[in-house]
Amino acid sequence: MRRRELLARAGITTTVGVFTSSVRAVDIHWPSVIIGWNAAVTSSIAASFMGPTVAARVISMVYEAVYNAWAAYRPDAGFSLTGLRKRSLLEAQRNLKSIAVSHAAYTVLSDLFPKRIGQFDIALAQALAGLPVTSLEEIAAMQTGQLAAQTLLQMRASDGSNQYGDLAPGAYADWTGYQSVNSPGNVVDPMQWQPLIVTNAQGVTSTQKFLTPHWGRVRPFALPSGSVFRPMFTNGGPTIDEVNEIISLSAGLNDASKVQVDFFANNPGSVTPPGQWTKFAEIVSATDRNSLDADVVMFFMLGQAMLDASIAAWDAKRAYNSVRPISSIRTMYAGQFIQCWGGVGNGVSTMRGEDWMPYQRATNPSPNFPELVSGHSTFSAAAATVLIALRGDQISLVFNFPARGIRFDPTVPAAATTLSWPSLSAVAEAAGFSRRYGGIHFAQGDLKGRALGVAVGATVIKRAAALYDWRTSPNLRN
Repeated sequence: MRRRELLARAGITTTVGVFTSSVRAVDIHWPSVIIGWNAAVTSSIAASFMGPTVAARVISMVYEAVYNAWAAYRPDAGFSLTGLRKRSLLEAQRNLKSIAVSHAAYTVLSDLFPKRIGQFDIALAQALAGLPVTSLEEIAAMQTGQLAAQTLLQMRASDGSNQYGDLAPGAYADWTGYQSVNSPGNVVDPMQWQPLIVTNAQGVTSTQKFLTPHWGRVRPFALPSGSVFRPMFTNGGPTIDEVNEIISLSAGLNDASKVQVDFFANNPGSVTPPGQWTKFAEIVSATDRNSLDADVVMFFMLGQAMLDASIAAWDAKRAYNSVRPISSIRTMYAGQFIQCWGGVGNGVSTMRGEDWMPYQRATNPSPNFPELVSGHSTFSAAAATVLIALRGDQISLVFNFPARGIRFDPTVPAAATTLSWPSLSAVAEAAGFSRRYGGIHFAQGDLKGRALGVAVGATVIKRAAALYDWRTSPNLRN
């Protein structure tokens, strides 16, 4: 059976969440095995309900291992990991890279998601259909991928993420001793983040805890430290104009802006914002009819940009511990009436400021970490910067959003809605602004996040180019 048919049977398509792009590839070079492995990556992230920081690390790890396995067969590509060696030129001329990169992806994913090894066994069989591992060279390719993965896992085992709970009890638990100044019922400092009491869909009530407050200390790929591009910010709280913008946007919500909020939200249980950008990369691959080589380089650079963006963004969140709009508006307009979104099923309403709600799920009205900077803005700007460097900005991205497709607001939109952007930079800008529509971020959090993402992306590009300069490779897309 042809690989394309196997991928189709596995449900691997060019999608972002439930939204299918109008782009379809017809070239024999697409899809490469990387597209199938990205389906395994993003489905595992969604099934694990992980946050964006951990998801970014997952993406980074899989594609750094994949890149190093691939680099063993490319005389012009340097390793990002130590202790690896090149395969012979004769081996490099054979179709062995798919075997090596698939075993690299499989090995990393099996470590990160041990309960899903059965699914990865299927993914490996699909990826290598028609490529039996029987000859000595094919076995060596398998071992090359495994060694790249094991080397990567060993390096990341002590990267400060606390994956194994050896720095503090619990996988990815905080080991730095963060304590919130405010509590849900007691605001000591109105300029700082306030955790909320939330009730999940099962009716269980809990108090929010800062998601991975230690993440700014995780080892980056290209940045010298998480704080190197920390934005300048005087935490005197949002300006009155910033607060009023959020209220005005809330009052002006329509179906189009609500769809934009929901499309980019990527709450836990989804592919997360970093994962969504890998789905955009699938569309780039289809549009450009990428070869395996082109996909390896693209997903490697994108993955490292997502990791470093998560580290830089969370460094700023921890450093400034800044207040979210929900707390600012409820405090600033307590006892006053404001016009704003009136809740599910309602249009614009007049309500007391202390009752204001962002356009979000009632079970999670505001994220469980501080405001500045916006993670969405940082991830999106970093991703767009890397992808644009590889292939240019212009691309037609069209997504069909079904009528009544917003789960927490089930009558919206009233009719099927089309989202479309002419470029990667336009998508990144829309992703950042969606958080202002949704009442999650102020203008500074969005705009400073975008600037931070651009700086992160440029730094990743520089280090990646030192390893492999795609600009001088005449056969990257062959």
